[in-house]
Amino acid sequence: MSMFELHVCTLRGRLLRAFPVGDRAELILGRDETCDIQIRSPKVAEEHCAIEPEGEQLVLRDLGSREGTLVEGQRIQKVRVEGGLEVVVGPALIRFIETR
Repeated sequence: MSMFELHVCTLRGRLLRAFPVGDRAELILGRDETCDIQIRSPKVAEEHCAIEPEGEQLVLRDLGSREGTLVEGQRIQKVRVEGGLEVVVGPALIRFIETR
C-alpha cells in the first residue's frame, strides 16, 4: 500500500499541518476533539470523513456530513486516495502527497 502525507491547507493552498497516512487502519477528520485530524469550523461535521484501507488502496469516505466532502467542486461519497488528490472539507483543502 502506498504511503501518503496529508496536508491540511487553507483554500488558497497555504500549508497549516501535515500528517502521515497509510500506517493506520482508519483516520477520522472532523470538528470533534476526538478526531485524528481536527478541523475547527462550524462547516465541518463532528466526524466529517474517514480515510481507510479498501483492499490494497486507501479511500476517503464522507461520513454523511451536511456540508459534504468535495472533489473538483462535486460532492463525493467515496474517492480513491492518490498522489495529488485535493479534497475540500469546510474551510480546509486536504492535499495528498505520495511519499513512496
